Amino acid sequence: MTILQDQAIKLVLNLPTEKLPSAIDYLQYLAVQPTPLDDYDYQLAREADEDTDTETISFDEVLAGCGLTYDDLHD
Repeated sequence: MTILQDQAIKLVLNLPTEKLPSAIDYLQYLAVQPTPLDDYDYQLAREADEDTDTETISFDEVLAGCGLTYDDLHD
């Protein structure tokens, strides 16, 4: 076992039970990625975590705001 694998196992073993599902989901996500995550990926994740805006808009509104239709997405 490598030092990094040993470190990862120690971290997982010390996680509270309620955090294990998130850790497993994330590890599964990483395992299927064709390329490693980069700084941009981590920056997007940080920004998502810090976003407290609860306002949502529909996909139809987004399309209209961009001047697109569903048909445009199929081209």
